[in-house]
Amino acid sequence: MMAFFRYIKTKICISLMLLTLVPSYAFCKSDFTVAYQVDDQIITNYDVDQVRKLSNLLNRTNIARSEVEKILISNKIKEIYANRLKIVVSDEELNLQIDNFLQSNEITDKELRSLLNSKGIDIETFYNFVKENIRWKKVLDFRFGYKINNLSIKDLMPLTSTPKRIEKEYEFFEIFISNERWGAQKANLIANRLEIEINNGADFDKAVEKFSSATSKTQKGKVGPIKKSSLPKQFRNVLDGLKRNEVSKPFKVNGGFILLKLYRTRSYQTVKTPKLSVTYSVLTEPSDSNAPCSNEKEIRGPVLLSKVEKNIRDILTKLMPGESYKLSDSSGLARSVTLCESLVSDKQSRALSFENIKKNEEAQRLSNALMLELRRNTTVVKK
Repeated sequence: MMAFFRYIKTKICISLMLLTLVPSYAFCKSDFTVAYQVDDQIITNYDVDQVRKLSNLLNRTNIARSEVEKILISNKIKEIYANRLKIVVSDEELNLQIDNFLQSNEITDKELRSLLNSKGIDIETFYNFVKENIRWKKVLDFRFGYKINNLSIKDLMPLTSTPKRIEKEYEFFEIFISNERWGAQKANLIANRLEIEINNGADFDKAVEKFSSATSKTQKGKVGPIKKSSLPKQFRNVLDGLKRNEVSKPFKVNGGFILLKLYRTRSYQTVKTPKLSVTYSVLTEPSDSNAPCSNEKEIRGPVLLSKVEKNIRDILTKLMPGESYKLSDSSGLARSVTLCESLVSDKQSRALSFENIKKNEEAQRLSNALMLELRRNTTVVKK
């Protein structure tokens, strides 16, 4: 019995010695900390690492982490939306797609697993990649079956950019020397003297308190933040020529002279409110249609949302593409309103809508438009 215990003790000692020689990272696949939260779903750094490796293998290039993160966020949004529509991929569908992949690449399942393993890629990562593509195609078929049928959709399609413009804001201080208070000639002399003294270290706040007749005097002369487009051109030109905390030369305005001291500027992006074009269906309840947007005869539009009758328009503005809402009119008739498609109505989207467009291009356009709509309504937080 004692010999047995000595044997066990020796085995434990050897095991502990071996553990000290094995690097700590061998016991974890990667960093499982959260990288992003997309609505109530998370993306871990491990997910980013796995997709980066798989993308590099499939594209035979080195993709930057920032691009991989965009791909993962897009895929997570697709996943959330597919879950909302209760769209799933069966084992048979997955296996068929994987078999087609193996045949087209002339590789066996064992060789594929060996290749992925050599690159540090889990086989489940590859399966998820295949499943995501099948699922998104089923989403498009469900949503746009009346427009596209069994198309080969390119993976990782870019999002359509939202129209944006850059605004500029100013924050500045002012001293208004009033002609009415000082007289025109004296006001001019005071303004010029103040510019010299302040630029040589005189207290701006005290100058405001003593000489300014502007309503901003109660705020120590501070104005803003105020949009550039809201200011007179003369003010814009002066402020654009100033550095931070620099005082301008006095210039004449209605009723006197004014000096400006730039505090700061900032530029920001504002999204233009787009004109939306919608495609929708209104079906009488109960309906036999399980996919209300799949039958072209039941579809209304595309039409500008502003042109839709008000009670229907109010419903459509609250729906995500593919969602339905049941309503009853004053006579008790029940109807189901479904938003099939919501697109930004601009020259480019209209140009893409001509009848002879290639089906695959049409599928990409519809996919991009749907992703744009989903992205607008998704909260993405970087951790």
